[in-house]
Amino acid sequence: MAKVRSGSVWWEFSESDAQLGESAALPEQTTADPRDQLIRELRDAIDSRDSFLAIAAHELRNPLTPIVLGLQLIRAAEESNDRTKVRHELDRLERQIKRFIARTNVLLEVARITAGRFQLEPSTLNLSELMTGIVTDYMPLIIRSGSEMMVDIKDGVTAFIDRMAMSEIVENLLSNAIKYGERKPIEIALRSNTQAIQLIVRDNGMGINSKDRARIFERFERAVGRGAHDGFGIGLWLSRSLVELMGGSITVSGEPGAGSIFTVSLPIQPRENS
Repeated sequence: MAKVRSGSVWWEFSESDAQLGESAALPEQTTADPRDQLIRELRDAIDSRDSFLAIAAHELRNPLTPIVLGLQLIRAAEESNDRTKVRHELDRLERQIKRFIARTNVLLEVARITAGRFQLEPSTLNLSELMTGIVTDYMPLIIRSGSEMMVDIKDGVTAFIDRMAMSEIVENLLSNAIKYGERKPIEIALRSNTQAIQLIVRDNGMGINSKDRARIFERFERAVGRGAHDGFGIGLWLSRSLVELMGGSITVSGEPGAGSIFTVSLPIQPRENS
């Protein structure tokens, strides 16, 4: 006698039953156990909670690194009695804290993205100024990483686009390049034509295998093991989600050992359903 489980029901079969062949069908389960449905719902709720906590940790921790570094620079400037440097770093720190406060709203955005209820809030945005400001604020972190920064941002590039979404994309790609750049040069560029803008972030670090290029844009996925670099595998997923919501695309190219090139293409005008 053999037993086979289907859902919450156990079926018993004798040897004579087995001789009927593989085509013999199991009796259909006529009623669903409500406990099974409850268990599935509880598991889904736990998965959603864990996903949100991981995303929250990423979004709240990522901007803290340049803020902490800014405090260290202020302390060093104060000890050397360099008042000009202190004022400069205080201005930078104020911008970073304001951006950190605004970034907490991203947690709500993530929930809306997951639920399919995210709404863009586009406005006429000077992308050249936005990107220059972000690169300037990240410069101490770039210097500390040992990488050299090469910037090619075209002046006067504007688009009708969501400011917070664009800031999130730029910061995530720049943070990613710093993390995996292996102290080698990092390049960031902004280009445009009459139809679209193009953001390019390139590092010269470890690179990404071709089989991993699509996977790294999924939630909680990383191209390297968790012991090698800190992170939850959230930044690229969130960047891709925001890019696609704005009607654009994001791709990655490069070879292992030769760095990675992330390219974001976005329309100058928003999608009609934005």
